[in-house]
Amino acid sequence: MSTFKRGFCALVLLGFSIIASCQSQGNPAPASIESALGIQGSLDQLSTLNQQGQGGSATATNLRQDILSKIMRASFAFDSVLARIQVEIAYTDETRILLENREKRRESRYAFASFLAGGITGTAGSAMSLTSNLSHAGTVVGLVGGGSVLTLALVHSSRPGPKQLVQSPLNMLAQILGVPPNSKSSYPPMVMALISVPGPEGGMYVSQLPTLWRHLNRLQADEHDKKGSSLQSVTCDVDEHMQTTTGELADREAMLQDLNASLLALRSRLGGLLDQVQQPH
Repeated sequence: MSTFKRGFCALVLLGFSIIASCQSQGNPAPASIESALGIQGSLDQLSTLNQQGQGGSATATNLRQDILSKIMRASFAFDSVLARIQVEIAYTDETRILLENREKRRESRYAFASFLAGGITGTAGSAMSLTSNLSHAGTVVGLVGGGSVLTLALVHSSRPGPKQLVQSPLNMLAQILGVPPNSKSSYPPMVMALISVPGPEGGMYVSQLPTLWRHLNRLQADEHDKKGSSLQSVTCDVDEHMQTTTGELADREAMLQDLNASLLALRSRLGGLLDQVQQPH
C-alpha cells in the first residue's frame, strides 16, 4: 500500500474517531461553527428580531450577550491550547539546539582526529619519500595514514548520532494523532467540537494534518516505515524518559507549528461571528 493510501486511511480513521467520540457523549459532530458553539438558534432569533426592527429590544440584547459569552469562552479555550503548543515548541526547540551543539562538537573531534591520523603521517611519509633509501618506508607510512583516516571515517559513520531525553512536559500532538494525551495536554471539548466541524468553513483541516505529515515524511506511516519520525517520538513527554534525535525533534517542532497555524486560522473565524451580533444602527 502506498504512503498516500496509508495516510488517507489514517485520516479517515481519525475522522471517525473524533465523530465517534462526540457521538459516544451524545453529541453528534456539529454541522457548522455556529452549531459547535451552540449559538445557531440564538443567531436565527436575533436575525428575525433585526428584520422586525426590534434589534435594540431587551430580548435582542440578551441574545447578543449569550452569543458573545459563548464566543469568548471558545476564544479562551483556543488561547489555552495555543499557549500550551507554544510551550511545547519552546521545549522542543531548546532540546534540538542542545543536540545540534553536541553534534557539532562530535564533528569537530572527528575532524581533529582525522587531521592527526592523516595529516601527520602523510607529512612524515612525504618527507621520507624525499630520500631514496626511505622512499619505500615513506609510501608505507602514507598508506598507514590513509588507512587510519578511512578507519576513523567508518567508525564515525557507523556510530549513531547523539540523543537526548525529551524535556517537554506536554504532548499536544497526541490527541490529534489518536494517542491518549497526558493530563496537561488534553483539548477542551469546545475546541474538539470545532475541530470536528466538516467543510471548508470548519476545522477539518486539522484532522488532515497527519496525512500531510506522512506525505512530507515527517511522520512514519507505520512501525515498518523508515521515513519520518515514529508516532511515539512525537507524542511522548518528559515522564516517559524517551531518548530522541535531532531529526525527530525537528519533525516534532514542524508538526507543532503546522498545528498552531491551523488552530489560529480556525480561531480567527470566531471574530467573523461578531459581525453577526452587532446591534443595527
